[in-house]
Amino acid sequence: MFSTSSFTLFFVALFATFSLVASAPTPLERDVFSPPVLYPRNGTVWRVGERHNVTWDISNAPKQITNSIGMIVLVKNGLMIDLDHPLAQKFPILTPHHEIVVPDVEPGNDYQILVFGDSGNTGEMFTITE
Repeated sequence: MFSTSSFTLFFVALFATFSLVASAPTPLERDVFSPPVLYPRNGTVWRVGERHNVTWDISNAPKQITNSIGMIVLVKNGLMIDLDHPLAQKFPILTPHHEIVVPDVEPGNDYQILVFGDSGNTGEMFTITE
């Protein structure tokens, strides 16, 4: 059978294990941030080769963002264009604007800007001309 010292040792070990688990640091809670695109908006016309500041709203940004590094992608007819070569990348998402150069793409009025942090938010349709 168990002796008193074995019984005591078992409960001390059990208590120590629970103490370690209870004192383990809790992971920092982080939130997903999908900043609304403010510019370009419906009615905006960009010409190929021009420089423009894409802007987004950071007024409701959470304190702990899952991914604070941004990326800007051009979208045409609901499909991302050349995700391997975004218009901009590796900028702080809490800076509410970033300058891009309008790429040499087919003219159209069905373009949108997608701003990624840890989740993307697509802006309004706008036009790109030659």
